[in-house]
Amino acid sequence: MSRPRPRPAADALENPPHRPRKPLAPRFVITVLWAALITSGIAYRWGSSGAASPLDRLQSADGWADETSCVQCHEQGQTFWQTGHAQTLQRSSSELSRSLLAAFNASPDSLAEGTQVATSDAGTWATNQHDGFLSRTQLDWCFGSGRHARTWVATLSDSRGATDLLEFRWTWYHSIEGFNVTPGQPDQPTAGYFGRLGVLFDQPKARRCFGCHASYVPLRDGEIQGHGIRTGVTCQRCHGPRAEHVATEGAVHNAFWEQASQEESVARCAECHRRADEVEPGEIRADNREIVRFQPIGLVQSACFRKSTLTCVTCHDPHRTLEAQDSTGIWQCLQCHDAAHEDRPGCRAGHTTDCLRCHMPKIKMDRPLEFTDHWIRVRDDTPTP
Repeated sequence: MSRPRPRPAADALENPPHRPRKPLAPRFVITVLWAALITSGIAYRWGSSGAASPLDRLQSADGWADETSCVQCHEQGQTFWQTGHAQTLQRSSSELSRSLLAAFNASPDSLAEGTQVATSDAGTWATNQHDGFLSRTQLDWCFGSGRHARTWVATLSDSRGATDLLEFRWTWYHSIEGFNVTPGQPDQPTAGYFGRLGVLFDQPKARRCFGCHASYVPLRDGEIQGHGIRTGVTCQRCHGPRAEHVATEGAVHNAFWEQASQEESVARCAECHRRADEVEPGEIRADNREIVRFQPIGLVQSACFRKSTLTCVTCHDPHRTLEAQDSTGIWQCLQCHDAAHEDRPGCRAGHTTDCLRCHMPKIKMDRPLEFTDHWIRVRDDTPTP
């Protein structure tokens, strides 16, 4: 959370372009080290794998402030609640969730597999009837902002009382405005009581799911206390508890984001968007499209990362929706790739616009999803202008 600043004029808040705090700077030493890694065939995987789990900061509500107080001093708070981060988790009983699930019952996949969803004041229930066998579960949560997709889960208790999850077999996809099989699940349903309703996650994985879609996840003896969850990735999820900051009117200030190194900055986002040391080294390959959805993994392989101070927030303002910021322009690229930097090449194809189409294209996944490839590079399959 930055120190309060004078409020800009109203017209400046309509659609202000996001700009980095400082220009990108060369980093000769890291460039040399990277050259050595390339020579030895080792992909960039962070200096240490000892980063704390995001769950370590989500178990205690000590020091939390009322997040509606942020907007009193920080103009970012006026736009943040429309972002995907803020809307990445909601209860299945929400009006939006119910409206999407109502359309599911008429979908071809629902009819073909015999799965139906019913919503009422008693809850949201998914049932499947197949070959005379009936299975049923209550859907409790809806994960995802909807920019790409939304997926529902049921919370279940294991034999020790810990919280497991059943990930619903069907996901709503923005690209088709409809349903298809959930990413990572098999094309055909599996056997067992829940096999036609989804896939079971154990308690550690359940915690990780909530840990990246909520800001506070109370846990008691392995049981997630659903009534106390603070949904969405909100201000204090990234900036930490701020009760003292609010009480002192900003005098107590955490300067993490102002002082963070390049790796620390990207690592904070990568807590949920995935660090490179969380996948097998052999998976970090330019031809592996499965890592595209985990943006930091590709980003840190890029020469643009290695030879400058580029981070996620160079291009993205997490306080604004993607539509309200210029994260797909070329001004970021031109901080280095311009006439003033003779040691850095311009576009060899002679283009002066649309850098992302060739160097950061959208990659289609197996399901109705596509993600921007953040491994910035000259690609072998560069599209023809």
